[in-house]
Amino acid sequence: MNFEQFKEKLRYYDTDVYFSRLAEKDFKAFSKGKKNQVLMLILKQAQKGADFKPSGNGNRLGSPLHQFAKIKSKAIALRIIYRPVQRDGLTEMQILAIGPRDRDKVYKLSEKRISAFLEELDTKED
Repeated sequence: MNFEQFKEKLRYYDTDVYFSRLAEKDFKAFSKGKKNQVLMLILKQAQKGADFKPSGNGNRLGSPLHQFAKIKSKAIALRIIYRPVQRDGLTEMQILAIGPRDRDKVYKLSEKRISAFLEELDTKED
């Protein structure tokens, strides 16, 4: 599945996705097969409901990542950290980090990225 097909399928679930600059770098580091698996995980979360529970299926993380949710896969040992935001009738999944399901590694990585992520979003919305 190419990225345009992926975005089209997301819209079916009233969802859009935004990869932060660093999350895009994480994504590009994977092989083609693993990239497809990441896209399928995001699509599956959109299908279940990307928003936080109870209106969606997203599990809110603890502080300082309380604005974020996670997608995890035991099969490919991966975690995706994203922030669900309501925008124009869609839920935008703002991807902060994609990393290994290795204890707290991806959470620590996400904590380091928060300020740069928020600055990036400010410039995106201008």
